[in-house]
Amino acid sequence: MASATAAPAVGGGTEELRRGNLRAVLRAVHERGPLTRSELTRLLGLNRSTVGGLTNELMGLGLVRERVAAREGRGRPSHLVEPRAENAVVAVDLGVDRVAVALVGLGGTVLDRRVRRHQRGRHDVNHVVETIAQMVGQILEQDAPERYLGVGVSVPGAVRAGDGLVQFAPNLGWHEEPFTELLAKRLELPVRSGNDANLGAVAEHLRGAAVGHDHAAYLSASVGIGGGFLVGGTLLEGVGGYAGEVGHLQVDGSGPTCRCGGVGCWEMKVGENRLLTLAGRLPGGGPEAVAEVIASAEAGEVRAAEAVAEVASWVGVGLRSIINIFNPEVIVLGGSLAQLWESASARVEQAVRRSVLLSPPADVTVVAARLGQDSSLVGAAELAFEAVLEDPQRVGALC
Repeated sequence: MASATAAPAVGGGTEELRRGNLRAVLRAVHERGPLTRSELTRLLGLNRSTVGGLTNELMGLGLVRERVAAREGRGRPSHLVEPRAENAVVAVDLGVDRVAVALVGLGGTVLDRRVRRHQRGRHDVNHVVETIAQMVGQILEQDAPERYLGVGVSVPGAVRAGDGLVQFAPNLGWHEEPFTELLAKRLELPVRSGNDANLGAVAEHLRGAAVGHDHAAYLSASVGIGGGFLVGGTLLEGVGGYAGEVGHLQVDGSGPTCRCGGVGCWEMKVGENRLLTLAGRLPGGGPEAVAEVIASAEAGEVRAAEAVAEVASWVGVGLRSIINIFNPEVIVLGGSLAQLWESASARVEQAVRRSVLLSPPADVTVVAARLGQDSSLVGAAELAFEAVLEDPQRVGALC
């Protein structure tokens, strides 16, 4: 994906520069919300007449509208440029225990949202495609947008950048599955897929806890751990799109053996099933079961408290490696990591400080995801919007 912030404008002149400025204006109002022409002028470094011309072109394309802002003091009222939510995408978050589908308008406005639960474990890819197709069909039938721009899907696994092939999604039982191609054929619509943690990182940077931070890490845990990283505001993807598999960092050479074949992987120490079994609960209970263990620990149950303390310590061990490797300004925690952080942050911080870091702990802010369980869903919407944000003039071809 492109940078998660509006690209800086570079002035008018050639056709290429004009296209760049058009992108910059559309990204600005999409990511920041309604802006006056004066605010766009200051933000993008363009003159007022250039902003006016670009706004008129985007209005002609049906992507933005102008309205008169409330007058403040004397003088003429400002013209407010705002994205038209009638330009919409469908965002899909394929989780280990649920499928969430949302209709999202340009500017990030959620127009409709629905969730269907499913059992954890292996899933036939064709059955998943059919489930998603039915949900997409229902949401479009209920709330048909004026202009439909495509589908973005968040997948809990390694997704190949070129064609969306799911290389490895262990919590779904998938290996080299052409999921994106199958879904696009079933829907007869353009589909883009991405790793859930990568999309969560983009979403939290644009609209959540990492706003204003261009060096950010997003870590989310359920059965496993996913990681997404922004370096200078740009998503770190790697040559094939597989960067960020931090759940398989080795943190304990004594074990246990991971599903990946490694020994002592981080997710084996901090995944929600580890917490549940340490606390004497059955695995597979999801966020609700994690919340119950944490509540029991806070109420004084010794075994639950010991489980929370041990897992929180291993969270800190992993965060120490993340800080050393990526040197982020902010680490955003989602899933069960967010639940643990909110309950046992002192224990996590104690483990982080056990060894000398290249970056002092005071230089890093650790926070829970502001978008909660919807980080990856919001990121999937941004993935679907990327084509029109990169080239607004292609909007007709995307419909």
